[in-house]
This record gives sequence, C-alpha cells and structure tokens, in this order.
Amino acid sequence: MTVTGQATPGRATAWGADTPIDEQQARDRLLDAAEACYADRGPSRTRMSDIAHRAGVHRTTVYSYFPNKDAVLAACFVRAVTEVLDAGEPCWHTDEPFLEQLVQAMLIGMEAGRRSPTMRLLIGEQEAGRTFRAAEASELWRRDLAENLGQRIATAAATGQVRDDVSPETMAHWVTRIAFSLVAEPARPEDGGDEGILRTFLIASLAPAERA
Repeated sequence: MTVTGQATPGRATAWGADTPIDEQQARDRLLDAAEACYADRGPSRTRMSDIAHRAGVHRTTVYSYFPNKDAVLAACFVRAVTEVLDAGEPCWHTDEPFLEQLVQAMLIGMEAGRRSPTMRLLIGEQEAGRTFRAAEASELWRRDLAENLGQRIATAAATGQVRDDVSPETMAHWVTRIAFSLVAEPARPEDGGDEGILRTFLIASLAPAERA
C-alpha cells in the first residue's frame, strides 16, 4: 500500500487479511519483527527469512521494502536514534548558547539510549561495528543526520557559536559517534561522568578558535 492508502501491486496481498494501512505501518511491522529477531539471536545472525517468519510474511515481502539485511539494520538504527533525538528535543528550545543546548540534549538523549533495548543491542560491543557500517552506507541515516543535527550545527557555525573550518556534516557525525560510545560505555566518575567528559572535550573541540 502507499501512504495514500492505495495498494501497491504485489505488496498488499502478501500480508493476507491483516494488510497494513500504509507503507509506514508495513515498514514498522517489519522493523518490529527484525528487532525481535535481534533480541533472540543478535543482528549479525538474523536472516531476512527470520524477519519474514516473525512478521508472518514471505521473504520476498521483506525484500520489497528493504534490499538486504543491512538496510533493515540501518532502518532499525535510524528509528531508535529518532527516539533518542526526540527525548533531547526540548533542550533546543531554550535561550542557552548552542554548545550548552548540545551538551544537555546529548545527556538526555544518551540516557534515553541506555533505556532503549534496541539501541543497546545495536551499539553493544559485539554489534557496534556492523551497525555503524550499515548506517553510514544508508542514505536514510545520512539524510536524517543532516536534517537534524547537521542543520543545527550549520546555523551555529553561521552565527559564530561553533567553529567553521570543519563541515557541519563532519561535526555531526563525530558528535553522534561520541554519544553512541558513551551510551555503550559511560564515562568514569573520576572524569566527571558523561557531563564532565562532554564539557571538557566536546565544547573545546567544537568551539570557535577564540574560545578553544
């Protein structure tokens, strides 16, 4: 089916009587099935046929929405990251300077990430490398990163709040990698915890030259 509710040939009938109301619901069902499989056997050992079986559809139905298992993995990752970003969204709507907003958004987002079973699975020690490779090859992830953090960093650079000698895309990518690393392994208390690390290193790395 399409977002308008019209059936896409070859897709609607694959779901039998329990046809999704639109493309997004269909994708979400498949991602739900994938996450259940990841919890059972881990992302690396999950096959497209496993996802299909869990969703109650044929394997070709999964392939009609996702070209391969890395695309499924990347989509699950983006969906989990969206929940993390949503948790930190209120931090961007304050009168604080950009770097303070960023630190607060990251702290809240990282706590949300630690509470997310999916996020813990995808960026755990055994799976982080595969997840990041799949995400970085995904246009969905690159677009999501650019539209969220990348645009905010670009605006901050234009107003002199962060350095402008590095592209916003590069800074956004680096910031997210730091956040995911801290979600998986929190900073040591003797280093000031997550907030201490972010204030010591993140702000110094992104601040304009006169502040660094």
